[in-house]
Amino acid sequence: MAYTEILVHLDYTKACEDRVKAALSLAARSGGRVRGVAFALESTISSYLGIQISAGLDKKQKKIIEKAAAKLIKSFEAMAAKADVPSSSEIISCYATKAAARLAFYARHSDIAVMGQPDPDAESASFIESLYEGVLFGSGRSVYLVPYYGQFKTKFRKAVIAWDGSKKAARAVRDAIPMLKGRGKTIILILNPDKRKSAHGAAPGADLAEYLTNHGVDCKVEIIKNTDLSTDTLILNHLTDIGADLLVMGAYGHSRLREKAFGGVTSSIVHQMTTPVMMSE
Repeated sequence: MAYTEILVHLDYTKACEDRVKAALSLAARSGGRVRGVAFALESTISSYLGIQISAGLDKKQKKIIEKAAAKLIKSFEAMAAKADVPSSSEIISCYATKAAARLAFYARHSDIAVMGQPDPDAESASFIESLYEGVLFGSGRSVYLVPYYGQFKTKFRKAVIAWDGSKKAARAVRDAIPMLKGRGKTIILILNPDKRKSAHGAAPGADLAEYLTNHGVDCKVEIIKNTDLSTDTLILNHLTDIGADLLVMGAYGHSRLREKAFGGVTSSIVHQMTTPVMMSE
């Protein structure tokens, strides 16, 4: 079980370099290949303003956008060559409203998509958010989301699985196994298991621990019973308390007609995460 085909979204944010490094690292560990995808978005300003832009101005703007996308690809290819990781690249030309669906298409033909958490202070925040929603809920593949300020500089090599016994969480765990192998410890975090007895069984987490151990993952179960704090707060607090550098979880919600329909916990985690998150739908 390994990631042989990894997709990474390339953009102009400060965290893009760390995102590429994460994708290359995953590929290097499994002997896989990384495909870098950048957008050359076509202008829609005329439709918003209800006016026609001259052909000359439109062509000039298009060349600037295409040149910027080519620069992203060149930088990615240089990083891949330096890391000695096989790579390919793609520039997608489309309107912003079509970008998420186009990226989901490429993700669908990869093992995992490496993307970035939107910086709430950036103008591109809503666009970035629409991209990972589109890929997560439209590609059938897992998403590895890197915080907008980059990766941890210190590698704790400790992961947390937010385990609720659901099929979405099970899918996330299965897809994350290549990341979980070789870490110092993987914590199977179970919150208030009495609320989901049928999903957890007589010994919450025991069956999952056995499954992961059989796949060579060093893990242990930790149960927290606390009904005073919200689920997302408990998860985020635990990540900080143990110094984890990865969260694995199932994602709840769906992306329909660009509506933000994330489940409450998923949305809170995505917007408040300070550590990379591996999500599956």
